[in-house]
Amino acid sequence: MNKSKRFSGLLGFIESYVTNNAIIYYFIRKLVIHLNLFEEDFNILNKYFNNKKINIIDIGASDGVATNFFLKNLNVNYIYCYEPSKIFFKQLLKLKKKNNRIILKNYGLSYKTQKYKIYYPTLSILGFNLKLISYSFYNVNELKSQIKLDFTNYKKIKIKSTLLKLHKYITLSKKIDLIKIDVNGLEFEIVKAIEKQINRDKPLLVIENNSKLNEIYVLLKKYGYEKYFNYEKKFHKHKNQKKLDIFFIHKDKFTNILN
Repeated sequence: MNKSKRFSGLLGFIESYVTNNAIIYYFIRKLVIHLNLFEEDFNILNKYFNNKKINIIDIGASDGVATNFFLKNLNVNYIYCYEPSKIFFKQLLKLKKKNNRIILKNYGLSYKTQKYKIYYPTLSILGFNLKLISYSFYNVNELKSQIKLDFTNYKKIKIKSTLLKLHKYITLSKKIDLIKIDVNGLEFEIVKAIEKQINRDKPLLVIENNSKLNEIYVLLKKYGYEKYFNYEKKFHKHKNQKKLDIFFIHKDKFTNILN
């Protein structure tokens, strides 16, 4: 297991030197949303879609940081946000009030409807209980190992759990052009759940690097996908380099201008 990195570029630099303290991380996350900052990796999407009007699925929408970026930087028709956390869903509702292109779903996705236990860190400061929901994990031992790697004040962190609603995915009637998946451990299961949508629409997928990336690649390769990473605003073939975001692009959608 490696020290986690949630951002790239300038945000990645700040993260490396500042967010090793869980309290500072909590407030940096709030600042990122407020200023509409996001990973530099995602800036290449402007070039890929070239102002085309698109439909997006944001799986693991969390507090809306990616959704907000998409709305302000891409020509979005509709964006479907799947987020099972009640805390994050309240924040997404505030974002929806400002933009009717957002369609909210207060549940996670799976191959079947079920409830799933998830673990997240909490930290007390000045009588307030800070919940680091963006650090949620499906495996409690992985979470313990990760916070020990990431935060110098890990001994002051407590771990809580909650049950999340996961629903069987129903293929959307609208054509989907972009899918973002960031769910801290169930990425492969999500790809399996939305396999029919992927096969039908051949969308670009952005998936956070994870331990089952090779399994995802094997699955998507049979539908004509290759995996890439963004370097200096160009797509390069991914061959197990340690990159934050992996872009899966169908061979028929990859154009020469991006080489």
